[in-house]
Amino acid sequence: MDIFDTLEDRVEKLLARKKALEEENAALRAEASRLAEEKKAVAQRIDSLLEKLQTELDS
Repeated sequence: MDIFDTLEDRVEKLLARKKALEEENAALRAEASRLAEEKKAVAQRIDSLLEKLQTELDS
């Protein structure tokens, strides 16, 4: 294998690694977004329960 074959092989590996990292990044961003939505939903449910509790305590 000459130097150009070695260089070509390394470039191909780097490009494959870049693609894999981009895919992983996209998956992690999607999961982070999903978790943020879940957190928001939980906070809304807690707020609703606290409002109901406060209403009952004020009565």
